[in-house]
Amino acid sequence: MKEAVVQLLIEGGLAACTFAHVAERASVERSTLYRRYGDRWAMMIDAILDFAADEIPSVSTGSFADDLRFLLDRTAEILATPIGPAVWAVGAALRAGAASEHHDRFWQTRFRQILPIFEAAKERGELPLWTDEEEVLAFALGTVHYRMLVMGSRLTPSMIDRIVDQSCALYGVNRNAAVYTGRGRTAADRGSRRSSP
Repeated sequence: MKEAVVQLLIEGGLAACTFAHVAERASVERSTLYRRYGDRWAMMIDAILDFAADEIPSVSTGSFADDLRFLLDRTAEILATPIGPAVWAVGAALRAGAASEHHDRFWQTRFRQILPIFEAAKERGELPLWTDEEEVLAFALGTVHYRMLVMGSRLTPSMIDRIVDQSCALYGVNRNAAVYTGRGRTAADRGSRRSSP
């Protein structure tokens, strides 16, 4: 069902993502959607949040820089696909006041999805305890979103590396405290994933 929501967002934007269309696409009763979600915004947000959870490493690499690099890589990969503009459209609509009752849940859930990489880095001593996580994300993720969705340019692995290095330098990351687990992605891995359809 969530796949149907995402596909409709890609194909027709917000206007196409109605209970009637999703029910038809997913071969379910419309009443099922009403009982589960209440309104179409709850349905769209749940589908997007479920999809976006894949941006976050399920297990820390042991390095904040590598965790952040994974996050930025995945964000860039997603924004380069048709789902990227669709997700952006939902977020923009929420910021503009559409379905205001869902605004906080959407952004707070996204923040909670990402927060564990900061908590792990603080426990290792990589990040100062006073670090403002939202400020770091605004700097790092904001750069990715601006370049891709505003300027319309693609990000290379070397650009991602520079954003990570600048973020670590600006926010006082102690890279000597990283505990490498071997779970990080190599530059070759990242390049091959980004070039895949």
